[in-house]
Amino acid sequence: MNEYRKLIKPYIKGKSISTDSSFQNGIDETVEFLKDLFLKHDFRVDIVTGYDNPIIVAYYEVDPKVETCLIYGHYDVQPADKSDGWMFDPFSATEFEGRFYCRGAIDNKGQNLIHIVNIFKLIKEKKLKFNVKFMIEGNEETGSPKIESFIKHNKELLKSDFVMISDGEIVSNLPTIEVGFRGGFNAELKITTSSTDMHSGIFGGAVPNAIHELSIILSKLYDSKTYKVNIEGFYDDVEEIEENILKNNRSIPFSIEEYMNLTGTFDGGLLLEEGIDYYTAVSLKPTVHVTGINSGYTGIGFRNSISGSAVAKINFRLVLNQEPDKIIKLFKKFLDKEIPKYVKYELITTNPYNGIKVDIKNKWVERAYSSLEQAFGNKPIYKYCGGGLPIVTFFSDILRIPNVLIPLANEDCKMHAANENFSIEQIKKSLEFSRIFFSK
Repeated sequence: MNEYRKLIKPYIKGKSISTDSSFQNGIDETVEFLKDLFLKHDFRVDIVTGYDNPIIVAYYEVDPKVETCLIYGHYDVQPADKSDGWMFDPFSATEFEGRFYCRGAIDNKGQNLIHIVNIFKLIKEKKLKFNVKFMIEGNEETGSPKIESFIKHNKELLKSDFVMISDGEIVSNLPTIEVGFRGGFNAELKITTSSTDMHSGIFGGAVPNAIHELSIILSKLYDSKTYKVNIEGFYDDVEEIEENILKNNRSIPFSIEEYMNLTGTFDGGLLLEEGIDYYTAVSLKPTVHVTGINSGYTGIGFRNSISGSAVAKINFRLVLNQEPDKIIKLFKKFLDKEIPKYVKYELITTNPYNGIKVDIKNKWVERAYSSLEQAFGNKPIYKYCGGGLPIVTFFSDILRIPNVLIPLANEDCKMHAANENFSIEQIKKSLEFSRIFFSK
Protein backbone atom coordinates (compact mmCIF):
# COMPACT_ATOMS: atom_id res chain seq x y z
CA MET A 1 0.00 0.00 0.00
CA ASN A 2 2.90 2.35 0.70
CA GLU A 3 4.24 1.96 -2.83
CA TYR A 4 0.75 2.60 -4.22
CA ARG A 5 0.50 5.82 -2.19
CA LYS A 6 3.93 6.85 -3.45
CA LEU A 7 3.09 6.35 -7.14
CA ILE A 8 -0.50 7.50 -7.42
CA LYS A 9 0.30 11.15 -6.75
CA PRO A 10 2.76 11.70 -9.64
CA TYR A 11 0.62 9.49 -11.91
CA ILE A 12 -2.51 11.57 -11.24
CA LYS A 13 -0.63 14.89 -11.42
CA GLY A 14 -0.38 14.83 -15.22
CA LYS A 15 -3.56 16.38 -16.63
CA SER A 16 -3.90 13.76 -19.36
CA ILE A 17 -7.27 14.95 -20.69
CA SER A 18 -7.63 13.48 -24.18
CA THR A 19 -10.88 15.25 -25.06
CA ASP A 20 -9.19 18.68 -25.09
CA SER A 21 -6.09 19.28 -27.22
CA SER A 22 -5.00 22.13 -24.96
CA PHE A 23 -3.93 19.49 -22.41
CA GLN A 24 -1.30 17.89 -24.68
CA ASN A 25 1.41 18.80 -22.15
CA GLY A 26 -0.44 16.69 -19.57
CA ILE A 27 -0.55 13.77 -22.00
CA ASP A 28 3.19 14.09 -22.67
CA GLU A 29 3.98 14.39 -18.96
CA THR A 30 2.04 11.21 -18.17
CA VAL A 31 3.67 9.25 -20.99
CA GLU A 32 7.13 10.26 -19.74
CA PHE A 33 6.17 9.29 -16.18
CA LEU A 34 5.10 5.80 -17.28
CA LYS A 35 8.07 5.34 -19.60
CA ASP A 36 10.57 6.24 -16.86
CA LEU A 37 8.72 4.09 -14.32
CA PHE A 38 8.80 0.96 -16.48
CA LEU A 39 12.42 1.50 -17.57
CA LYS A 40 13.42 1.88 -13.92
CA HIS A 41 12.00 -1.61 -13.28
CA ASP A 42 13.84 -3.23 -16.21
CA PHE A 43 10.95 -3.39 -18.68
CA ARG A 44 11.47 -3.12 -22.41
CA VAL A 45 9.42 -0.09 -23.37
CA ASP A 46 7.96 0.89 -26.74
CA ILE A 47 6.23 4.26 -27.13
CA VAL A 48 4.07 3.79 -30.23
CA THR A 49 2.93 6.92 -32.07
CA GLY A 50 0.77 7.45 -35.11
CA TYR A 51 -2.48 6.27 -33.50
CA ASP A 52 -3.57 9.53 -31.82
CA ASN A 53 -1.95 9.91 -28.37
CA PRO A 54 1.11 7.73 -27.68
CA ILE A 55 0.52 4.11 -26.62
CA ILE A 56 2.90 2.59 -24.08
CA VAL A 57 3.76 -1.10 -24.46
CA ALA A 58 6.04 -2.31 -21.66
CA TYR A 59 7.28 -5.92 -21.55
CA TYR A 60 8.96 -7.96 -18.84
CA GLU A 61 10.00 -11.53 -19.56
CA VAL A 62 10.33 -13.98 -16.69
CA ASP A 63 10.97 -17.01 -18.89
CA PRO A 64 10.24 -17.49 -22.61
CA LYS A 65 8.66 -20.84 -21.74
CA VAL A 66 5.92 -19.45 -19.46
CA GLU A 67 2.63 -17.86 -20.51
CA THR A 68 2.29 -14.14 -21.23
CA CYS A 69 -0.39 -11.87 -19.81
CA LEU A 70 -1.28 -8.64 -21.59
CA ILE A 71 -2.56 -6.03 -19.13
CA TYR A 72 -4.62 -3.27 -20.74
CA GLY A 73 -5.34 0.14 -19.28
CA HIS A 74 -5.61 3.79 -20.26
CA TYR A 75 -3.87 6.86 -18.89
CA ASP A 76 -6.21 9.49 -20.36
CA VAL A 77 -8.96 10.94 -18.17
CA GLN A 78 -12.15 12.95 -18.35
CA PRO A 79 -11.99 16.75 -17.90
CA ALA A 80 -12.09 18.03 -14.32
CA ASP A 81 -11.90 21.40 -12.59
CA LYS A 82 -12.26 22.35 -8.91
CA SER A 83 -15.20 24.58 -9.87
CA ASP A 84 -17.18 21.52 -11.01
CA GLY A 85 -17.90 20.69 -7.35
CA TRP A 86 -14.73 18.89 -6.33
CA MET A 87 -13.81 18.96 -2.65
CA PHE A 88 -10.12 19.03 -3.58
CA ASP A 89 -7.88 19.75 -6.56
CA PRO A 90 -8.89 16.89 -8.91
CA PHE A 91 -5.25 16.34 -9.92
CA SER A 92 -3.79 16.20 -6.42
CA ALA A 93 -4.75 12.60 -5.37
CA THR A 94 -6.01 13.70 -1.95
CA GLU A 95 -6.48 10.99 0.69
CA PHE A 96 -9.50 11.84 2.86
CA GLU A 97 -11.69 9.71 5.13
CA GLY A 98 -10.54 6.39 3.69
CA ARG A 99 -10.59 7.31 -0.01
CA PHE A 100 -8.39 8.82 -2.69
CA TYR A 101 -10.20 11.69 -4.40
CA CYS A 102 -8.89 12.64 -7.86
CA ARG A 103 -9.61 12.47 -11.57
CA GLY A 104 -8.40 9.08 -12.72
CA ALA A 105 -8.72 7.53 -9.27
CA ILE A 106 -10.56 4.58 -10.80
CA ASP A 107 -10.89 5.50 -14.49
CA ASN A 108 -8.35 4.23 -15.15
CA LYS A 109 -5.03 5.24 -13.61
CA GLY A 110 -5.84 4.01 -10.12
CA GLN A 111 -6.95 0.60 -11.36
CA ASN A 112 -4.06 -0.12 -13.72
CA LEU A 113 -1.68 1.08 -10.99
CA ILE A 114 -2.93 -1.83 -8.85
CA HIS A 115 -1.34 -4.27 -11.30
CA ILE A 116 1.73 -2.10 -11.95
CA VAL A 117 2.59 -2.00 -8.24
CA ASN A 118 2.14 -5.75 -7.82
CA ILE A 119 4.12 -6.71 -10.91
CA PHE A 120 7.06 -4.57 -9.75
CA LYS A 121 6.93 -6.16 -6.30
CA LEU A 122 6.71 -9.72 -7.64
CA ILE A 123 9.64 -9.10 -9.99
CA LYS A 124 11.73 -7.95 -7.05
CA GLU A 125 10.71 -11.01 -5.00
CA LYS A 126 11.24 -13.33 -8.02
CA LYS A 127 7.67 -14.59 -7.64
CA LEU A 128 6.11 -13.42 -10.91
CA LYS A 129 4.27 -16.32 -12.54
CA PHE A 130 3.73 -14.86 -16.04
CA ASN A 131 5.60 -12.83 -18.59
CA VAL A 132 3.82 -9.47 -18.58
CA LYS A 133 3.04 -6.87 -21.23
CA PHE A 134 1.38 -3.62 -20.28
CA MET A 135 -0.53 -1.80 -23.01
CA ILE A 136 -1.62 1.61 -21.71
CA GLU A 137 -3.28 3.92 -24.22
CA GLY A 138 -4.28 7.57 -24.20
CA ASN A 139 -7.54 7.85 -26.13
CA GLU A 140 -10.07 5.64 -24.37
CA GLU A 141 -12.11 8.66 -23.29
CA THR A 142 -12.40 9.80 -26.93
CA GLY A 143 -13.56 6.35 -28.07
CA SER A 144 -10.12 5.04 -29.11
CA PRO A 145 -10.86 5.67 -32.81
CA LYS A 146 -7.52 4.24 -34.00
CA ILE A 147 -7.00 1.44 -31.49
CA GLU A 148 -8.37 -1.26 -33.80
CA SER A 149 -5.80 -0.30 -36.43
CA PHE A 150 -3.06 -0.24 -33.81
CA ILE A 151 -3.86 -3.79 -32.70
CA LYS A 152 -4.08 -5.05 -36.29
CA HIS A 153 -0.70 -3.50 -37.12
CA ASN A 154 1.05 -4.66 -33.93
CA LYS A 155 -0.03 -8.27 -33.43
CA GLU A 156 3.51 -9.47 -32.79
CA LEU A 157 4.24 -6.69 -30.28
CA LEU A 158 1.05 -7.57 -28.36
CA LYS A 159 1.28 -11.35 -28.76
CA SER A 160 0.09 -12.93 -25.49
CA ASP A 161 -1.83 -15.89 -24.10
CA PHE A 162 -4.58 -13.85 -22.41
CA VAL A 163 -5.45 -10.27 -21.47
CA MET A 164 -6.34 -8.81 -18.07
CA ILE A 165 -8.47 -5.65 -17.93
CA SER A 166 -9.51 -3.82 -14.76
CA ASP A 167 -11.69 -0.88 -15.80
CA GLY A 168 -15.06 -0.88 -14.06
CA GLU A 169 -16.96 -1.16 -10.79
CA ILE A 170 -17.80 -4.07 -8.51
CA VAL A 171 -21.42 -4.78 -7.61
CA SER A 172 -22.92 -4.67 -4.11
CA ASN A 173 -19.44 -4.72 -2.54
CA LEU A 174 -18.84 -8.20 -3.97
CA PRO A 175 -15.85 -9.32 -6.06
CA THR A 176 -16.92 -9.19 -9.68
CA ILE A 177 -16.03 -10.79 -13.01
CA GLU A 178 -17.38 -9.04 -16.08
CA VAL A 179 -18.70 -11.41 -18.73
CA GLY A 180 -20.32 -9.22 -21.37
CA PHE A 181 -20.74 -5.71 -22.77
CA ARG A 182 -23.32 -3.97 -24.88
CA GLY A 183 -22.37 -2.49 -28.24
CA GLY A 184 -23.71 0.69 -29.73
CA PHE A 185 -23.02 4.05 -31.33
CA ASN A 186 -23.66 7.76 -30.89
CA ALA A 187 -25.83 9.88 -33.17
CA GLU A 188 -26.33 13.58 -33.72
CA LEU A 189 -29.69 14.56 -35.17
CA LYS A 190 -30.05 18.11 -36.50
CA ILE A 191 -33.42 19.30 -37.75
CA THR A 192 -34.08 22.54 -39.61
CA THR A 193 -37.45 24.20 -40.07
CA SER A 194 -36.27 27.57 -41.43
CA SER A 195 -33.12 29.33 -42.54
CA THR A 196 -33.30 31.78 -39.62
CA ASP A 197 -34.85 32.28 -36.18
CA MET A 198 -38.03 34.37 -36.26
CA HIS A 199 -39.87 36.80 -33.98
CA SER A 200 -42.48 34.85 -32.00
CA GLY A 201 -44.92 37.77 -31.99
CA ILE A 202 -44.84 38.36 -35.73
CA PHE A 203 -44.65 34.73 -36.90
CA GLY A 204 -45.81 32.68 -33.89
CA GLY A 205 -48.78 30.49 -34.68
CA ALA A 206 -47.88 30.09 -38.34
CA VAL A 207 -44.29 28.91 -38.75
CA PRO A 208 -42.94 25.56 -37.50
CA ASN A 209 -40.72 25.61 -34.43
CA ALA A 210 -37.61 23.41 -34.58
CA ILE A 211 -37.66 22.79 -30.83
CA HIS A 212 -41.28 21.63 -30.96
CA GLU A 213 -40.64 19.40 -33.97
CA LEU A 214 -37.56 17.83 -32.40
CA SER A 215 -39.47 17.20 -29.16
CA ILE A 216 -42.23 15.40 -31.07
CA ILE A 217 -39.71 13.19 -32.89
CA LEU A 218 -37.82 12.31 -29.72
CA SER A 219 -41.02 11.54 -27.81
CA LYS A 220 -41.82 8.87 -30.41
CA LEU A 221 -38.57 6.98 -29.78
CA TYR A 222 -39.97 5.31 -26.66
CA ASP A 223 -43.27 3.79 -25.61
CA SER A 224 -44.01 5.58 -22.33
CA LYS A 225 -45.98 2.61 -20.96
CA THR A 226 -43.69 -0.32 -21.79
CA TYR A 227 -40.38 1.63 -21.93
CA LYS A 228 -39.57 -0.14 -25.19
CA VAL A 229 -37.94 1.47 -28.22
CA ASN A 230 -40.43 2.27 -31.00
CA ILE A 231 -38.06 1.94 -33.98
CA GLU A 232 -39.55 -0.75 -36.23
CA GLY A 233 -37.30 -3.81 -36.40
CA PHE A 234 -35.16 -2.66 -33.46
CA TYR A 235 -35.65 -5.91 -31.52
CA ASP A 236 -35.58 -8.34 -34.48
CA ASP A 237 -32.10 -9.74 -33.75
CA VAL A 238 -32.21 -9.61 -29.95
CA GLU A 239 -31.69 -13.13 -28.67
CA GLU A 240 -33.78 -14.58 -25.86
CA ILE A 241 -31.96 -14.32 -22.55
CA GLU A 242 -31.05 -17.73 -21.17
CA GLU A 243 -32.68 -18.76 -17.90
CA ASN A 244 -29.34 -19.38 -16.17
CA ILE A 245 -28.27 -15.80 -16.99
CA LEU A 246 -31.55 -14.40 -15.68
CA LYS A 247 -31.09 -16.48 -12.55
CA ASN A 248 -27.55 -15.11 -12.12
CA ASN A 249 -28.74 -11.51 -12.45
CA ARG A 250 -31.64 -11.99 -10.05
CA SER A 251 -29.24 -13.41 -7.47
CA ILE A 252 -27.21 -10.18 -7.36
CA PRO A 253 -28.29 -8.16 -4.29
CA PHE A 254 -30.33 -5.09 -5.21
CA SER A 255 -31.69 -2.41 -2.88
CA ILE A 256 -34.04 0.27 -4.17
CA GLU A 257 -32.83 2.58 -1.39
CA GLU A 258 -29.19 2.13 -2.38
CA TYR A 259 -30.15 2.59 -6.02
CA MET A 260 -31.85 5.92 -5.34
CA ASN A 261 -28.96 7.07 -3.17
CA LEU A 262 -26.40 6.10 -5.81
CA THR A 263 -28.29 7.62 -8.75
CA GLY A 264 -29.94 10.58 -7.03
CA THR A 265 -33.32 9.50 -8.43
CA PHE A 266 -36.62 9.79 -6.59
CA ASP A 267 -39.31 7.39 -5.43
CA GLY A 268 -40.70 5.59 -8.46
CA GLY A 269 -37.66 6.43 -10.57
CA LEU A 270 -36.93 2.84 -11.56
CA LEU A 271 -38.37 2.28 -15.04
CA LEU A 272 -38.26 -1.39 -16.04
CA GLU A 273 -40.02 -3.58 -18.57
CA GLU A 274 -42.45 -5.95 -16.94
CA GLY A 275 -40.70 -9.07 -15.60
CA ILE A 276 -37.18 -7.69 -16.10
CA ASP A 277 -34.84 -7.16 -13.14
CA TYR A 278 -32.53 -4.17 -12.81
CA TYR A 279 -29.24 -5.89 -13.74
CA THR A 280 -30.77 -7.51 -16.83
CA ALA A 281 -32.32 -4.21 -17.91
CA VAL A 282 -29.02 -2.29 -17.76
CA SER A 283 -26.83 -4.93 -19.35
CA LEU A 284 -28.71 -7.37 -21.59
CA LYS A 285 -31.53 -5.25 -23.01
CA PRO A 286 -30.95 -2.67 -25.76
CA THR A 287 -31.86 0.95 -25.16
CA VAL A 288 -31.81 4.42 -26.71
CA HIS A 289 -31.27 7.63 -24.77
CA VAL A 290 -31.25 11.31 -25.65
CA THR A 291 -28.13 12.68 -23.96
CA GLY A 292 -28.25 16.31 -25.03
CA ILE A 293 -30.43 18.95 -26.73
CA ASN A 294 -29.28 22.31 -28.06
CA SER A 295 -31.49 25.02 -29.49
CA GLY A 296 -32.83 28.49 -28.88
CA TYR A 297 -31.88 31.09 -26.29
CA THR A 298 -31.12 30.01 -22.72
CA GLY A 299 -29.32 33.07 -21.37
CA ILE A 300 -30.56 35.70 -18.93
CA GLY A 301 -33.95 37.14 -19.79
CA PHE A 302 -35.96 36.23 -22.88
CA ARG A 303 -35.30 36.60 -26.60
CA ASN A 304 -38.75 35.45 -27.79
CA SER A 305 -37.54 33.93 -31.03
CA ILE A 306 -38.80 30.80 -32.76
CA SER A 307 -35.87 28.47 -33.40
CA GLY A 308 -35.15 27.47 -36.96
CA SER A 309 -32.87 24.56 -36.00
CA ALA A 310 -32.35 22.16 -33.12
CA VAL A 311 -29.85 19.39 -32.37
CA ALA A 312 -30.15 16.25 -30.26
CA LYS A 313 -27.35 13.91 -29.16
CA ILE A 314 -28.59 10.32 -28.98
CA ASN A 315 -26.85 7.27 -27.53
CA PHE A 316 -27.72 3.74 -28.69
CA ARG A 317 -26.83 0.76 -26.50
CA LEU A 318 -27.16 -2.53 -28.38
CA VAL A 319 -26.85 -6.18 -27.37
CA LEU A 320 -25.16 -9.16 -28.99
CA ASN A 321 -26.44 -9.94 -32.52
CA GLN A 322 -27.74 -6.40 -33.08
CA GLU A 323 -25.58 -5.02 -35.88
CA PRO A 324 -24.98 -1.26 -35.43
CA ASP A 325 -25.06 -0.61 -39.20
CA LYS A 326 -28.45 -2.28 -39.48
CA ILE A 327 -29.84 -0.30 -36.53
CA ILE A 328 -28.57 2.94 -38.10
CA LYS A 329 -30.51 2.10 -41.29
CA LEU A 330 -33.64 1.32 -39.24
CA PHE A 331 -33.27 4.62 -37.38
CA LYS A 332 -33.02 6.53 -40.67
CA LYS A 333 -36.15 4.73 -41.88
CA PHE A 334 -37.90 5.74 -38.64
CA LEU A 335 -36.89 9.37 -39.16
CA ASP A 336 -38.02 9.38 -42.79
CA LYS A 337 -41.43 8.12 -41.66
CA GLU A 338 -41.89 10.39 -38.63
CA ILE A 339 -40.39 13.71 -39.77
CA PRO A 340 -42.83 15.90 -41.73
CA LYS A 341 -41.91 17.16 -45.20
CA TYR A 342 -41.50 20.77 -44.01
CA VAL A 343 -38.63 19.66 -41.75
CA LYS A 344 -35.16 18.86 -43.08
CA TYR A 345 -32.79 16.69 -41.09
CA GLU A 346 -29.16 15.62 -40.95
CA LEU A 347 -27.98 12.52 -39.12
CA ILE A 348 -24.37 11.86 -38.15
CA THR A 349 -23.39 8.59 -36.47
CA THR A 350 -20.01 7.80 -34.89
CA ASN A 351 -17.97 4.88 -33.57
CA PRO A 352 -20.34 1.91 -34.05
CA TYR A 353 -19.20 -1.25 -32.26
CA ASN A 354 -20.65 -4.68 -31.51
CA GLY A 355 -21.59 -6.18 -28.18
CA ILE A 356 -19.75 -9.21 -26.83
CA LYS A 357 -20.11 -12.08 -24.39
CA VAL A 358 -16.87 -13.31 -22.87
CA ASP A 359 -15.90 -16.98 -22.74
CA ILE A 360 -15.36 -17.73 -19.04
CA LYS A 361 -14.60 -21.43 -19.45
CA ASN A 362 -10.82 -21.18 -19.31
CA LYS A 363 -8.09 -21.57 -16.70
CA TRP A 364 -7.35 -17.86 -16.45
CA VAL A 365 -10.91 -16.89 -15.50
CA GLU A 366 -10.95 -19.81 -13.07
CA ARG A 367 -7.69 -18.54 -11.55
CA ALA A 368 -9.18 -15.05 -11.26
CA TYR A 369 -12.28 -16.48 -9.57
CA SER A 370 -10.27 -18.28 -6.88
CA SER A 371 -7.90 -15.30 -6.43
CA LEU A 372 -10.83 -12.93 -5.91
CA GLU A 373 -12.47 -15.30 -3.44
CA GLN A 374 -9.26 -15.46 -1.39
CA ALA A 375 -8.68 -11.69 -1.47
CA PHE A 376 -12.25 -10.55 -0.76
CA GLY A 377 -13.49 -13.42 1.39
CA ASN A 378 -16.63 -13.79 -0.77
CA LYS A 379 -17.51 -15.78 -3.87
CA PRO A 380 -17.35 -13.56 -7.00
CA ILE A 381 -20.42 -12.73 -9.05
CA TYR A 382 -20.63 -12.63 -12.84
CA LYS A 383 -21.68 -9.26 -14.21
CA TYR A 384 -23.05 -8.36 -17.62
CA CYS A 385 -22.20 -4.72 -18.26
CA GLY A 386 -24.40 -2.06 -19.79
CA GLY A 387 -21.44 0.00 -20.96
CA GLY A 388 -19.32 -0.70 -23.99
CA LEU A 389 -15.65 -1.67 -24.12
CA PRO A 390 -14.76 -2.16 -27.80
CA ILE A 391 -11.18 -3.10 -26.89
CA VAL A 392 -12.53 -6.41 -25.53
CA THR A 393 -13.97 -7.27 -28.94
CA PHE A 394 -10.73 -6.27 -30.68
CA PHE A 395 -8.57 -8.45 -28.42
CA SER A 396 -10.92 -11.37 -28.99
CA ASP A 397 -11.34 -10.97 -32.76
CA ILE A 398 -7.86 -9.75 -33.76
CA LEU A 399 -5.44 -11.27 -31.23
CA ARG A 400 -7.65 -14.34 -30.66
CA ILE A 401 -6.94 -14.40 -26.93
CA PRO A 402 -9.31 -14.75 -23.95
CA ASN A 403 -10.28 -11.69 -21.90
CA VAL A 404 -10.19 -11.75 -18.09
CA LEU A 405 -12.23 -8.75 -16.99
CA ILE A 406 -11.89 -7.86 -13.31
CA PRO A 407 -13.31 -4.47 -12.26
CA LEU A 408 -11.80 -3.21 -9.02
CA ALA A 409 -13.51 0.13 -8.31
CA ASN A 410 -15.99 0.63 -5.49
CA GLU A 411 -19.58 0.99 -6.69
CA ASP A 412 -19.91 4.56 -5.37
CA CYS A 413 -16.70 5.73 -7.10
CA LYS A 414 -18.42 8.57 -9.04
CA MET A 415 -16.81 7.67 -12.35
CA HIS A 416 -16.75 10.66 -14.77
CA ALA A 417 -18.22 12.89 -12.05
CA ALA A 418 -16.89 15.37 -9.51
CA ASN A 419 -15.20 13.69 -6.52
CA GLU A 420 -14.25 10.51 -8.35
CA ASN A 421 -12.76 8.28 -5.67
CA PHE A 422 -11.13 4.96 -4.86
CA SER A 423 -11.82 3.42 -1.45
CA ILE A 424 -8.65 2.54 0.50
CA GLU A 425 -10.30 -0.67 1.70
CA GLN A 426 -11.07 -1.56 -1.91
CA ILE A 427 -7.51 -0.74 -2.97
CA LYS A 428 -6.11 -3.09 -0.33
CA LYS A 429 -8.38 -5.96 -1.41
CA SER A 430 -7.55 -5.28 -5.06
CA LEU A 431 -3.82 -5.30 -4.36
CA GLU A 432 -4.22 -8.64 -2.60
CA PHE A 433 -6.18 -10.07 -5.55
CA SER A 434 -3.54 -8.94 -8.03
CA ARG A 435 -0.74 -10.33 -5.84
CA ILE A 436 -2.40 -13.75 -5.61
CA PHE A 437 -3.26 -13.90 -9.30
CA PHE A 438 0.21 -13.02 -10.60
CA SER A 439 2.23 -14.99 -8.01
CA LYS A 440 3.90 -18.31 -8.65
